[in-house]
Amino acid sequence: MNIRDMACFLKICEQHSISAAAQSFFMTPQAVSKEVKRMEEELGAPLLFRSQKGVVPTEYGKVFYEHAQRMVAEFDDTSREITEMRLQNEGFLRMVSAYGILRFLSPEFIRTFVKHCPTVHLDYMEFPDIYIEENVLNEKYDVGLMPYLHERDELAYIPLFSREIFFITHPGSRFYDCSEVSVRDIAAEPMIIENGNFLIHHIMAETCRRENTNLDVYFNTSGFSLCYKLCKEHKGNTASMDFIFHDMSNPTLHCIPFHEHPHWNVALIHKKDIPLSDNLQCFIRHSKTWCKKMMQA
Repeated sequence: MNIRDMACFLKICEQHSISAAAQSFFMTPQAVSKEVKRMEEELGAPLLFRSQKGVVPTEYGKVFYEHAQRMVAEFDDTSREITEMRLQNEGFLRMVSAYGILRFLSPEFIRTFVKHCPTVHLDYMEFPDIYIEENVLNEKYDVGLMPYLHERDELAYIPLFSREIFFITHPGSRFYDCSEVSVRDIAAEPMIIENGNFLIHHIMAETCRRENTNLDVYFNTSGFSLCYKLCKEHKGNTASMDFIFHDMSNPTLHCIPFHEHPHWNVALIHKKDIPLSDNLQCFIRHSKTWCKKMMQA
């Protein structure tokens, strides 16, 4: 008995038909029936019988079905992990990043890695923050770069860098000349902030919860560009990291520290309990070294 036999048995139970299972496995019904008979002889018990609903498992078959389901699923997971590791070792590495991270690290972060590891073909994509973990957990990508508040048990988190979040305000605001503000101070001020797809939204919400207050959100956006545009138009204030503020080059706006000093913490993530390919380990080393140098600069 092998994995293919068990998969065929599962298909019979799900379709209630030997013919349908035979078609799925490109076999004749006679060949499938012989496989079932061989499994029954090996186990010493009948596994299937015909009913008005078609072919259904016996009591023995139901027990075998549960175990076969787990074994087939485990084999599929193992096969997929080995395939992904082989592809990585053959030069393929899939990386997903949250928006803003590569902006901070600069294109040289990617270019330098590719230059030092010329045999690696690096595919990378950017998404809003909340989609990074799921993409790595679902194995659509091998590694992710993302800001995070809490760690998930299934993932390994390697901290890379941290940036402080600042209060961004305009000349019409009463806080314009302040050297520091608290989230309690600005509770009644209109705020333009990125929506729940981005971690800064949740960081500010958690900071407010700790201080027993709430932000007066004038508008949720899907990007910091609109936050800055509306702030410049005196529609409200916003919050962002310092490197975003400097990139936006708005001389009339001020960047003021929060008394609570909220931070945007970024980590490299990968699935736990999987063998790390040479290429993935190389990317991890590169990321840690690059970010350490940036933080020391």
